[in-house]
Amino acid sequence: MGRAAPRAEVLTAGGDQLGECPVWDDRAGVLYRVDALAGAVLALDLRTGAEHRVDLGLHLGSVVLREDGDGLVVAAEGGFRTLDPGTGVSELRAAVTGDDPGVVMNDGGCDPAGRFLAGTMTRDADPGRGALYRFDPPDTAVPVLTGVGVSNGLAWDAAGTTLFHIDTLLRRVDLHAYDVHTGTLGGRRSAFDLSGYPGLPDGMAIDAEGCVWVAFWRGGAVRRFTPDGRLLQEIAVPVQRTTSCCLGGPDLHDLFVTTARRSIREGPVEAGPLAGAVFRYRVPVPGVPAHRWRSRPVTRLHD
Repeated sequence: MGRAAPRAEVLTAGGDQLGECPVWDDRAGVLYRVDALAGAVLALDLRTGAEHRVDLGLHLGSVVLREDGDGLVVAAEGGFRTLDPGTGVSELRAAVTGDDPGVVMNDGGCDPAGRFLAGTMTRDADPGRGALYRFDPPDTAVPVLTGVGVSNGLAWDAAGTTLFHIDTLLRRVDLHAYDVHTGTLGGRRSAFDLSGYPGLPDGMAIDAEGCVWVAFWRGGAVRRFTPDGRLLQEIAVPVQRTTSCCLGGPDLHDLFVTTARRSIREGPVEAGPLAGAVFRYRVPVPGVPAHRWRSRPVTRLHD
Protein backbone atom coordinates (compact mmCIF):
# COMPACT_ATOMS: atom_id res chain seq x y z
CA MET A 1 0.00 0.00 0.00
CA GLY A 2 1.35 3.44 -0.97
CA ARG A 3 1.84 6.33 1.35
CA ALA A 4 -1.14 8.52 2.18
CA ALA A 5 -1.32 11.74 0.17
CA PRO A 6 -0.24 14.90 2.02
CA ARG A 7 -3.15 17.01 3.21
CA ALA A 8 -3.93 20.63 2.52
CA GLU A 9 -4.39 22.97 5.48
CA VAL A 10 -7.32 25.28 6.12
CA LEU A 11 -6.73 28.86 5.00
CA THR A 12 -10.17 30.24 5.76
CA ALA A 13 -13.22 28.36 6.98
CA GLY A 14 -15.67 30.69 5.29
CA GLY A 15 -18.24 28.02 4.54
CA ASP A 16 -18.90 28.94 0.90
CA GLN A 17 -22.01 27.39 -0.58
CA LEU A 18 -20.15 26.79 -3.85
CA GLY A 19 -16.64 28.27 -3.76
CA GLU A 20 -15.11 28.52 -7.24
CA CYS A 21 -12.51 30.11 -9.49
CA PRO A 22 -9.75 31.30 -7.11
CA VAL A 23 -7.51 33.94 -8.69
CA TRP A 24 -4.34 35.34 -7.13
CA ASP A 25 -3.69 39.07 -7.54
CA ASP A 26 0.12 39.20 -7.36
CA ARG A 27 0.16 43.00 -7.23
CA ALA A 28 -2.22 43.46 -4.33
CA GLY A 29 -1.49 40.24 -2.44
CA VAL A 30 -5.18 39.30 -2.56
CA LEU A 31 -6.88 35.99 -3.29
CA TYR A 32 -10.18 36.40 -5.11
CA ARG A 33 -12.85 33.72 -5.49
CA VAL A 34 -16.58 33.48 -6.13
CA ASP A 35 -19.34 31.82 -4.16
CA ALA A 36 -21.41 30.85 -7.17
CA LEU A 37 -24.67 30.06 -5.43
CA ALA A 38 -24.52 32.95 -2.98
CA GLY A 39 -23.73 35.36 -5.81
CA ALA A 40 -20.72 36.82 -4.02
CA VAL A 41 -17.16 37.80 -4.92
CA LEU A 42 -14.74 37.44 -2.01
CA ALA A 43 -11.30 38.99 -1.63
CA LEU A 44 -8.91 37.67 1.03
CA ASP A 45 -5.88 39.81 1.92
CA LEU A 46 -3.20 37.29 2.88
CA ARG A 47 -1.12 39.89 4.71
CA THR A 48 -3.84 40.98 7.12
CA GLY A 49 -6.27 38.08 6.99
CA ALA A 50 -9.11 40.51 6.27
CA GLU A 51 -11.78 39.35 3.83
CA HIS A 52 -13.98 41.67 1.77
CA ARG A 53 -17.26 40.41 0.32
CA VAL A 54 -19.35 41.86 -2.50
CA ASP A 55 -22.85 40.42 -2.96
CA LEU A 56 -24.19 40.71 -6.50
CA GLY A 57 -27.32 38.62 -6.01
CA LEU A 58 -26.58 36.84 -9.28
CA HIS A 59 -25.29 33.35 -10.00
CA LEU A 60 -21.52 33.67 -10.54
CA GLY A 61 -19.23 31.47 -12.59
CA SER A 62 -15.80 33.09 -12.50
CA VAL A 63 -13.83 36.27 -11.88
CA VAL A 64 -10.73 37.76 -13.55
CA LEU A 65 -8.41 40.66 -12.83
CA ARG A 66 -8.15 43.78 -14.99
CA GLU A 67 -5.03 45.20 -16.59
CA ASP A 68 -6.62 48.46 -17.66
CA GLY A 69 -9.12 50.28 -15.51
CA ASP A 70 -10.30 49.58 -12.00
CA GLY A 71 -12.30 46.69 -10.67
CA LEU A 72 -12.88 43.17 -11.92
CA VAL A 73 -14.68 41.33 -14.70
CA VAL A 74 -17.00 38.43 -13.92
CA ALA A 75 -18.86 35.73 -15.79
CA ALA A 76 -22.21 35.95 -14.06
CA GLU A 77 -25.91 35.42 -14.59
CA GLY A 78 -26.70 36.58 -18.11
CA GLY A 79 -23.14 36.93 -19.42
CA PHE A 80 -19.99 38.99 -18.90
CA ARG A 81 -20.11 41.87 -16.42
CA THR A 82 -17.73 44.50 -15.11
CA LEU A 83 -17.66 44.88 -11.34
CA ASP A 84 -16.59 47.64 -9.01
CA PRO A 85 -15.74 45.72 -5.82
CA GLY A 86 -15.79 48.92 -3.79
CA THR A 87 -19.38 49.86 -4.57
CA GLY A 88 -20.73 46.47 -5.63
CA VAL A 89 -22.05 47.96 -8.86
CA SER A 90 -21.95 45.55 -11.81
CA GLU A 91 -22.80 46.23 -15.44
CA LEU A 92 -23.78 43.65 -18.04
CA ARG A 93 -21.40 44.10 -20.96
CA ALA A 94 -22.11 41.07 -23.15
CA ALA A 95 -25.13 38.78 -22.94
CA VAL A 96 -24.61 35.03 -23.17
CA THR A 97 -27.37 32.88 -21.72
CA GLY A 98 -30.29 34.87 -23.10
CA ASP A 99 -33.74 33.77 -21.99
CA ASP A 100 -32.81 30.19 -21.05
CA PRO A 101 -33.04 30.04 -17.24
CA GLY A 102 -31.50 26.58 -17.21
CA VAL A 103 -28.12 27.78 -18.49
CA VAL A 104 -25.59 29.39 -16.15
CA MET A 105 -22.10 30.80 -16.54
CA ASN A 106 -19.29 28.66 -15.20
CA ASP A 107 -15.49 28.53 -15.04
CA GLY A 108 -13.39 31.00 -17.00
CA GLY A 109 -10.06 32.77 -17.34
CA CYS A 110 -8.00 35.17 -19.43
CA ASP A 111 -5.70 34.16 -22.25
CA PRO A 112 -2.15 35.64 -22.46
CA ALA A 113 -3.40 38.44 -24.72
CA GLY A 114 -6.02 39.55 -22.19
CA ARG A 115 -9.22 38.00 -23.57
CA PHE A 116 -11.76 36.60 -21.12
CA LEU A 117 -13.12 33.16 -22.01
CA ALA A 118 -15.81 31.51 -19.89
CA GLY A 119 -18.00 28.47 -20.27
CA THR A 120 -21.60 27.57 -19.57
CA MET A 121 -23.55 24.56 -18.33
CA THR A 122 -27.15 23.75 -17.51
CA ARG A 123 -28.31 23.45 -13.93
CA ASP A 124 -28.96 19.76 -14.57
CA ALA A 125 -25.57 19.26 -16.28
CA ASP A 126 -27.12 18.14 -19.56
CA PRO A 127 -24.57 16.75 -22.04
CA GLY A 128 -23.93 18.99 -25.04
CA ARG A 129 -25.95 22.02 -23.90
CA GLY A 130 -23.00 24.04 -22.65
CA ALA A 131 -20.50 26.12 -24.61
CA LEU A 132 -17.34 28.20 -24.28
CA TYR A 133 -17.56 31.94 -25.03
CA ARG A 134 -15.09 34.74 -25.66
CA PHE A 135 -15.87 38.27 -24.49
CA ASP A 136 -15.14 40.74 -27.29
CA PRO A 137 -15.42 44.30 -25.96
CA PRO A 138 -17.41 46.38 -25.86
CA ASP A 139 -20.54 44.19 -25.91
CA THR A 140 -20.19 40.88 -27.74
CA ALA A 141 -19.93 37.27 -26.56
CA VAL A 142 -18.65 34.92 -29.25
CA PRO A 143 -19.08 31.13 -28.96
CA VAL A 144 -15.73 29.45 -29.64
CA LEU A 145 -16.71 25.89 -28.64
CA THR A 146 -20.18 24.33 -28.55
CA GLY A 147 -21.59 20.95 -27.62
CA VAL A 148 -20.01 21.00 -24.16
CA GLY A 149 -21.54 19.37 -21.09
CA VAL A 150 -19.97 21.20 -18.12
CA SER A 151 -17.28 23.64 -19.28
CA ASN A 152 -14.46 23.85 -16.72
CA GLY A 153 -10.74 24.15 -16.17
CA LEU A 154 -9.19 26.62 -18.64
CA ALA A 155 -5.38 26.97 -18.77
CA TRP A 156 -2.97 28.17 -21.47
CA ASP A 157 0.60 27.06 -22.04
CA ALA A 158 3.41 29.62 -21.82
CA ALA A 159 3.38 30.32 -25.55
CA GLY A 160 -0.36 30.83 -25.60
CA THR A 161 -0.71 28.38 -28.50
CA THR A 162 -2.35 25.55 -26.56
CA LEU A 163 -5.51 25.68 -24.46
CA PHE A 164 -6.17 23.01 -21.83
CA HIS A 165 -9.90 22.55 -21.27
CA ILE A 166 -12.08 20.24 -19.22
CA ASP A 167 -15.59 19.08 -20.03
CA THR A 168 -16.32 17.53 -16.66
CA LEU A 169 -18.83 15.04 -18.05
CA LEU A 170 -16.19 13.53 -20.35
CA ARG A 171 -13.79 12.99 -17.41
CA ARG A 172 -10.71 14.02 -19.39
CA VAL A 173 -8.47 16.97 -20.27
CA ASP A 174 -8.60 18.14 -23.89
CA LEU A 175 -6.04 20.19 -25.78
CA HIS A 176 -7.01 22.80 -28.38
CA ALA A 177 -4.71 24.55 -30.80
CA TYR A 178 -5.12 28.22 -29.87
CA ASP A 179 -4.49 31.32 -31.95
CA VAL A 180 -3.53 33.87 -29.33
CA HIS A 181 -3.68 36.67 -31.91
CA THR A 182 -7.36 36.11 -32.68
CA GLY A 183 -8.65 34.14 -29.68
CA THR A 184 -9.87 31.26 -31.83
CA LEU A 185 -9.63 27.51 -31.30
CA GLY A 186 -8.24 25.05 -33.82
CA GLY A 187 -7.82 21.29 -33.65
CA ARG A 188 -9.04 19.46 -30.55
CA ARG A 189 -7.62 16.25 -29.16
CA SER A 190 -7.91 14.35 -25.93
CA ALA A 191 -4.79 14.94 -23.86
CA PHE A 192 -5.41 12.40 -21.12
CA ASP A 193 -8.21 10.44 -19.51
CA LEU A 194 -9.11 10.95 -15.84
CA SER A 195 -11.89 8.38 -15.46
CA GLY A 196 -9.63 6.13 -13.37
CA TYR A 197 -9.49 8.64 -10.50
CA PRO A 198 -12.16 9.13 -7.83
CA GLY A 199 -14.36 12.12 -8.53
CA LEU A 200 -14.92 14.32 -11.57
CA PRO A 201 -12.34 16.77 -12.99
CA ASP A 202 -13.37 20.35 -12.26
CA GLY A 203 -11.16 23.47 -12.04
CA MET A 204 -7.56 23.54 -13.22
CA ALA A 205 -4.34 25.59 -12.91
CA ILE A 206 -1.01 25.49 -14.74
CA ASP A 207 2.46 25.91 -13.20
CA ALA A 208 5.83 27.21 -14.38
CA GLU A 209 6.83 23.77 -15.70
CA GLY A 210 3.70 23.48 -17.84
CA CYS A 211 2.12 20.84 -15.61
CA VAL A 212 -1.54 21.12 -14.63
CA TRP A 213 -3.23 20.84 -11.27
CA VAL A 214 -6.79 19.45 -11.46
CA ALA A 215 -9.38 19.63 -8.67
CA PHE A 216 -11.69 16.60 -8.42
CA TRP A 217 -15.34 17.24 -7.56
CA ARG A 218 -16.58 14.59 -5.14
CA GLY A 219 -13.02 13.31 -5.09
CA GLY A 220 -11.53 15.22 -2.15
CA ALA A 221 -8.23 15.82 -3.93
CA VAL A 222 -6.16 17.98 -6.25
CA ARG A 223 -3.72 16.19 -8.55
CA ARG A 224 -0.75 17.40 -10.61
CA PHE A 225 -0.22 15.93 -14.08
CA THR A 226 2.29 16.33 -16.88
CA PRO A 227 0.76 17.64 -20.13
CA ASP A 228 0.48 14.04 -21.36
CA GLY A 229 -1.29 12.84 -18.22
CA ARG A 230 1.37 11.29 -16.00
CA LEU A 231 0.41 11.73 -12.34
CA LEU A 232 3.12 13.57 -10.41
CA GLN A 233 1.52 14.51 -7.10
CA GLU A 234 -1.72 14.20 -5.15
CA ILE A 235 -2.91 16.51 -2.38
CA ALA A 236 -5.76 15.32 -0.18
CA VAL A 237 -8.52 17.77 0.72
CA PRO A 238 -10.80 16.91 3.68
CA VAL A 239 -13.90 17.96 1.70
CA GLN A 240 -15.35 15.76 -1.04
CA ARG A 241 -16.68 18.68 -3.07
CA THR A 242 -13.32 20.06 -4.16
CA THR A 243 -14.01 22.59 -6.90
CA SER A 244 -11.02 24.51 -8.21
CA CYS A 245 -7.47 25.71 -7.56
CA CYS A 246 -4.87 28.31 -8.40
CA LEU A 247 -1.22 28.98 -7.60
CA GLY A 248 -0.30 32.15 -5.78
CA GLY A 249 1.11 33.64 -2.62
CA PRO A 250 4.10 36.01 -2.45
CA ASP A 251 6.37 33.53 -4.24
CA LEU A 252 3.63 31.73 -6.23
CA HIS A 253 4.33 28.48 -4.33
CA ASP A 254 0.95 28.33 -2.57
CA LEU A 255 -1.69 26.04 -4.03
CA PHE A 256 -5.09 27.50 -3.09
CA VAL A 257 -8.09 25.16 -3.25
CA THR A 258 -11.79 26.06 -3.10
CA THR A 259 -14.55 23.72 -1.94
CA ALA A 260 -18.34 23.62 -1.63
CA ARG A 261 -21.17 22.59 0.64
CA ARG A 262 -23.73 22.34 -2.16
CA SER A 263 -23.96 21.74 -5.89
CA ILE A 264 -25.86 23.79 -8.46
CA ARG A 265 -28.58 21.16 -8.52
CA GLU A 266 -30.73 20.77 -5.45
CA GLY A 267 -29.28 18.08 -3.25
CA PRO A 268 -27.91 17.28 0.17
CA VAL A 269 -25.58 19.74 1.84
CA GLU A 270 -22.19 18.21 2.58
CA ALA A 271 -21.77 17.59 6.28
CA GLY A 272 -18.66 18.63 8.16
CA PRO A 273 -17.33 21.91 9.47
CA LEU A 274 -14.77 22.33 6.67
CA ALA A 275 -17.13 22.05 3.71
CA GLY A 276 -16.94 25.33 1.80
CA ALA A 277 -13.54 26.27 3.25
CA VAL A 278 -10.50 27.45 1.29
CA PHE A 279 -7.35 25.35 1.66
CA ARG A 280 -3.65 25.94 1.04
CA TYR A 281 -0.67 23.69 0.35
CA ARG A 282 2.96 24.65 -0.34
CA VAL A 283 4.24 23.18 -3.62
CA PRO A 284 7.81 22.97 -4.94
CA VAL A 285 7.10 24.32 -8.43
CA PRO A 286 5.64 27.85 -8.58
CA GLY A 287 2.76 29.04 -10.65
CA VAL A 288 2.70 31.93 -13.10
CA PRO A 289 0.97 35.30 -12.58
CA ALA A 290 -2.67 35.31 -13.62
CA HIS A 291 -3.40 36.83 -17.01
CA ARG A 292 -5.43 40.03 -16.76
CA TRP A 293 -8.34 41.20 -18.87
CA ARG A 294 -7.63 43.97 -21.37
CA SER A 295 -10.23 46.04 -23.17
CA ARG A 296 -7.85 45.86 -26.12
CA PRO A 297 -5.99 42.53 -26.29
CA VAL A 298 -2.29 42.84 -26.96
CA THR A 299 -1.24 42.02 -30.50
CA ARG A 300 2.27 40.97 -29.64
CA LEU A 301 3.29 38.84 -26.67
CA HIS A 302 6.61 39.35 -24.97
CA ASP A 303 8.70 36.71 -23.20
